[in-house]
Amino acid sequence: MSRPNYVHSRRAEPEIGPEWISIGVIVGAVGVKGAVRLKTFTDDLKSVLIRGAVTIFPNINSKGELRDCKLMHKIKVGYACQISGIEDRDQAEALKGVKLYVPRKSLPEIDEEDSFYYEDMEGLIARDMAGNPFGVVTSIYNFGAGDVLEVQLDDSQNGLMTGKAGTGKIMYPFRDEFVPEVNIKDRFLVIDRAAFGDDLEPAADSEEV
Repeated sequence: MSRPNYVHSRRAEPEIGPEWISIGVIVGAVGVKGAVRLKTFTDDLKSVLIRGAVTIFPNINSKGELRDCKLMHKIKVGYACQISGIEDRDQAEALKGVKLYVPRKSLPEIDEEDSFYYEDMEGLIARDMAGNPFGVVTSIYNFGAGDVLEVQLDDSQNGLMTGKAGTGKIMYPFRDEFVPEVNIKDRFLVIDRAAFGDDLEPAADSEEV
């Protein structure tokens, strides 16, 4: 399946609707003139940016701010960029964790059968290998060692299949051996919980009372 590089920032931001697609996240500053380090979520950022300005939501109350984004040079995680309105390093650092968005309607439709935008995965029902639902995908993160899915467990499942009562959420590596199927159309994905090792029943008491 198609898996473009994706990072879901933990920075607080307003509720972002399905009409937006994130194309990158600011991960730091470059130099002293306001340039930022942008980790990209697309292999062809240039073709996205020629379509116009990007939108950022710098705080939880933001309604969205249009900014021009000019690519400077390649860096390890993506590009060094100049964002309009950002003129010094302090301003650039203050935007760390802010994502850049473009309207979904401005991007081409995905025609490949097993390709999708990562935003489409949020809200999918998580099913085990037997088809039983046990939670909902809430976020996709990348902390540097690969993409991971955050699944909010169904309350009835907490402590039942995992033996981890009250945990609420579990992170699963987004790799084929753990996530063999993603079905965007029918709004679910399959997770091999046994392969991850979280399908164990709580250990029985060693002595009967």
